[in-house]
Amino acid sequence: MRTKKQKVQTLIKGIFFWVLSLVVIVPFLIVVFNAFKTQPEAINMELSLPDVWHFENFATVWEDGNILQSMKNSLILSVSSVAVTVVCSSMCAYVISRNRTKFNRLIYVFFAMGLMVPVSNVTIVKVLRVLNIYNTLFGTILVFIALIMPLSVFLYYGFIAGIPKELDEAAIVDGAGAVRIFAQVIFPLLKPATVTVIMINFLNVWNDFQIPLYTLPDPSNAVIVQKVYNFFGTYTASWNLVSVTIIYAILPILIVYLFGQKYIISGMTAGSVKG
Repeated sequence: MRTKKQKVQTLIKGIFFWVLSLVVIVPFLIVVFNAFKTQPEAINMELSLPDVWHFENFATVWEDGNILQSMKNSLILSVSSVAVTVVCSSMCAYVISRNRTKFNRLIYVFFAMGLMVPVSNVTIVKVLRVLNIYNTLFGTILVFIALIMPLSVFLYYGFIAGIPKELDEAAIVDGAGAVRIFAQVIFPLLKPATVTVIMINFLNVWNDFQIPLYTLPDPSNAVIVQKVYNFFGTYTASWNLVSVTIIYAILPILIVYLFGQKYIISGMTAGSVKG
């Protein structure tokens, strides 16, 4: 039976996590409620229901903010970056994990350093200009791939390290080559890690404001998170329309999270295995 002390500890933990969750839930509810208010109502940023629900705010933001184009840009950047990263990082992690030579260990350390070294946006812009891909979605995709690759390799490496090498050896006996072994034997086993890599990187790219700000100055290439400033100025702000834009921006994130949340813990835990 649980002692009185254990019950008190459980109660305290429950209260703590409820309070912690309110730190996230309350601001989100304020944004949702403000999205349906008039501008004078929303300016107070209060946690209260609107007097009248103004659904037309969503149509106004969709048309005036060119939300569809910005969503397309964000989707192109996110999907392309994540897709290339999943393929390249999983193959790279497989090679490093299975062939632990000094050179491969050096490559792994190189990727690990990518998690710690700060990014210089000025340098990124300079490189893109030299390559003549500045202010293009393609150039920005390459930047995102470089930024999210280290964490992806780290996660895949830890997961692959837990897969028995006997599976590789059995496939070799059956006449399979290296590419076939990876594609048909190893990669299907990486589902938890792959979903984790997809989710984390998709969220990071979709929510990134700074990189597109430096690499995509053309308004036609603006991403969804930048559209908040369409209704936010130096002296005035339409907080109701800003809130609508925020909802448009986080809606795809919620969908991605709901579909893949159960794989995050297993994928992240596997990525912590040391090689």
